[in-house]
Amino acid sequence: MKKILCALAVLLGGFLLVSNMKPANFNDRVTELTTYCSSNGYNADYGILVDYGKTILSRRFYLVDLKTGDIVMRSLCGHGCGGGSSILKGELSNVPGSHCSSPGHYRIGIKRKMYTRDAMAFELDGLDMTNSNARSRSILLHESDWLLSYGCVTLRPDRFTEVAEILQSQPKNVIMWVYE
Repeated sequence: MKKILCALAVLLGGFLLVSNMKPANFNDRVTELTTYCSSNGYNADYGILVDYGKTILSRRFYLVDLKTGDIVMRSLCGHGCGGGSSILKGELSNVPGSHCSSPGHYRIGIKRKMYTRDAMAFELDGLDMTNSNARSRSILLHESDWLLSYGCVTLRPDRFTEVAEILQSQPKNVIMWVYE
């Protein structure tokens, strides 16, 4: 039943998304991410913002050009299914075994095949106390036909491919900031 509802949400999401407006406080988030990246020696060209304050029906994943503040790509993205999460909105937690997504800054690492299935993924290292267990929890940025996960940030395969091309072309690690 959960898979059917998730598929319905993805289909409806494709029809309901009509706005290309930047979300509230978006420019402030880009400025903060740009400062974080330059202060810590990370990629200063691209960053990713994930707004889990929005529902799964919203394009809440933003690949951003940090030099201009422009949105390069926006997409639907998934969240963890654990805790009090629903099909529309996820609960956030850093607790091992919670199957929840975690807020905070992530260093996007190498691209690899997932261990549990034939899909591509990027390793994520949590850089904050709110996501410090990301590596031990096997939290990834990965492609998936289903938007719910065990805490990972997921994108449809076509969108993942677009993001992967940019991430792999960068000389320094890109930072993804997940917030609510």
